[in-house]
Amino acid sequence: MQSRNLQEKKGQTRPIGIATTEDKVVQSALREVLEAIYEQDFLDCSYGFRPGRSAHDAVRALTRAVDEGEANWILEFDVVSFFDSLCRTQLLEMLQKRVADGSMLRLIGKCLHVGVLDGEEFTEPSEGTVQGSTLSPLLGNAYLHYVLDLWFAEEVKPHLRGKGRLVRYADDGVFGFERQDDAQRVMAVLGKRLERFGLKLHPQKTRLLDFRGPPRSQGEGKGPTSFDFLGFCWYWRRTRRGSWTVACKTRRARLARAIQAVHAWCRDNRHQPVKQQHAMLTRKVQGHINYFGVNGNMASLERFLRQAQRSWFKWLNRRSQRARLTWERYEDLLRDFPLPRARIVVSIWR
Repeated sequence: MQSRNLQEKKGQTRPIGIATTEDKVVQSALREVLEAIYEQDFLDCSYGFRPGRSAHDAVRALTRAVDEGEANWILEFDVVSFFDSLCRTQLLEMLQKRVADGSMLRLIGKCLHVGVLDGEEFTEPSEGTVQGSTLSPLLGNAYLHYVLDLWFAEEVKPHLRGKGRLVRYADDGVFGFERQDDAQRVMAVLGKRLERFGLKLHPQKTRLLDFRGPPRSQGEGKGPTSFDFLGFCWYWRRTRRGSWTVACKTRRARLARAIQAVHAWCRDNRHQPVKQQHAMLTRKVQGHINYFGVNGNMASLERFLRQAQRSWFKWLNRRSQRARLTWERYEDLLRDFPLPRARIVVSIWR
């Protein structure tokens, strides 16, 4: 197996595994066996890369925890380069607790020890697991199952004075606490816990915040604060009846990035046939709506759709310097080639 570097946002890069066909077959077989074993062990707090579970399920769980008073205090945490940092030796030791077959463990070890080819430079990292591999998400889940999930369920929660909740999607997670003192104690030991397993908290992306709902007597203004998770921003808003309720909307940076991506796509594909452009743009817009179409997020969806329509108009208008596309003609074109409408697809209160 070889790997290459792909560019991420802000100019950063990460190694992405490029597996041969034979490697993909082996990895898929290992994943099926390990999945059958660990699905019996994984806790309800884990939602990422698991059959029958999705990011929307994690969104619902977190919203429910806030609504029921289990997450008055939110501890956001971010693990720096998780897949590149996890300790392979400790990972194999964890797997030995549930996998008794030595030949399977050796095969997993071979899948972990792969090189990275960056141009003409070849390196062999001593830690981490290959991103892009079909096996990596499951191995990452197994690692954090022991590092975070079991630790919180068996060692932390029994000593809390109030309620506590962990919602984790792969290496992205949030702790919720009923009491401030519980949250502060966990925050004080979380970094040390991760360091024992070769992981490190991101200092700028790890914070403790007060997310208690505003008193009903507060008639104006906003909630105390907000936080981000899985591309959504959680905040408090007033209902029509005057009470406060928790809601989530598209994270501002995520929305800007989605708008910019559609704008760039329209620019780069403006000379393609309109029918072909419409088919691809429809898929892009619908994919965004399918993920972010949750209760209370209609304003963000409509903004995204308006910007997508404007970007398409702008770059269609620059296909030729002879015939200019007026807005009236563009509206006629949209009647023949309509884009998806903003709508709520998923309920976060189910």
